[in-house]
Amino acid sequence: MGDFLAKYDEKIFLDEDTLIEESFQLATQIIASDFKPTFIVGLWRGGSSVGIYVQECLQTLGIKTDHISIRTSYGGFDSYHQQTTGDQPINVHGLTYLVKQLNADDKLLIVDDMYRSGKNAEAVISELKARLKRNMPEDVRIATVWKKKTLTDCAGPDYFVHSTDDWVVFPYELQGLSLEEIKEHKSFAYKSIVPEFFTKKSIG
Repeated sequence: MGDFLAKYDEKIFLDEDTLIEESFQLATQIIASDFKPTFIVGLWRGGSSVGIYVQECLQTLGIKTDHISIRTSYGGFDSYHQQTTGDQPINVHGLTYLVKQLNADDKLLIVDDMYRSGKNAEAVISELKARLKRNMPEDVRIATVWKKKTLTDCAGPDYFVHSTDDWVVFPYELQGLSLEEIKEHKSFAYKSIVPEFFTKKSIG
């Protein structure tokens, strides 16, 4: 693990192989708890890929699930940070399929890459309750690869692999990083970036 994580100014940089490995670790936790979800919901963005890895692991081990990705309102690092620390509402999009398919006896697993405040998952659950009413699954659980360390146990997800208060930079993330950080930790992306254009966009 240590070979894949690089601390840099309170940032933890993950590569894709590490995220896949940790997603499988998350899946084994779920299996060990004897929870067998019938539906997996990955929260766009990062929870979508983690949800795929978790679903693949569960299915390989004989647990068949329906799975879908949904989105909560997100506008980049700044607005997302404001969402998780403020009181403004979070919009949920793409629930039509779930509303048509879910029943009270289903077991629902909500998957994300990072659990900072829990507000995104809470918004999804609240909206599903409002729309499903009696059909809302009684057993709903949350799984995430990383969670904020300072969250109390009662406020955290049901399953997680790591906890930290540092900024976890996932493989797909570039926003909020300096050109130097991208060059050092995401060289594959740096090759496609024109430094002069990057500087203009950053200033603007």
